[in-house]
Amino acid sequence: MLLKKIAVDFGKAVTAGVVISFGATVFLSNPNRMFTSILFSLGLCVVCGFNLNLYTGKVGYLVTERKPYYALLVLISWVGNLCGMWLSALVLQATRIRETIQTEAQNFVNIKSGDSLLSLFILGIYCGILMYLAVALYRKGSGHSVNLMGYIGIFLCVAVFIHCGFEHSIADMFYYMVTNSMGIGRSWAVILVVSAGNAVGAWIFRLMDYYLVEHPKLTFMK
Repeated sequence: MLLKKIAVDFGKAVTAGVVISFGATVFLSNPNRMFTSILFSLGLCVVCGFNLNLYTGKVGYLVTERKPYYALLVLISWVGNLCGMWLSALVLQATRIRETIQTEAQNFVNIKSGDSLLSLFILGIYCGILMYLAVALYRKGSGHSVNLMGYIGIFLCVAVFIHCGFEHSIADMFYYMVTNSMGIGRSWAVILVVSAGNAVGAWIFRLMDYYLVEHPKLTFMK
């Protein structure tokens, strides 16, 4: 039973990685950042709408989720997202858009590889905050017949993180894979540091949400 659950969750994580790669691809294909930031949001809309397992959407709830399996789910999500991104990057490299997305992705890879790990970590924190807010707003609005608040929250949070240059670990995986740079130089260090930053940012705002909004009568002393 547990193995079946792990297999299903892993499949949902791989699917989430592929879906997010759509947004990353359109981001690399068009220089109009205002336009592409909106289209990038499609990935998170699908992830939330179909309840797929995206690391940056799941990791924030790790600090308040009391089910032992949830920690494993976060790990499964990260690994599955990595596999989904690898699969999508591999397929796209066989198409005519390969050179276009590789050229643009290489620019991002160069920037990330030349940045300090502290800078990447902080930028990852800010992205983690926005990703938690996007998912939290979607969850809070899911009880309505039309989840207007949720989808607006997703569009705005994704647009802000893109325009500010914050670091999203799963999207970064795609940029490195498209350029065949995964495993070269500091690529793994960048991905792991940004993943940690995404987690810290999401944890901070999850705790604030949990103790100040959802359960204001609780204290850390109890």
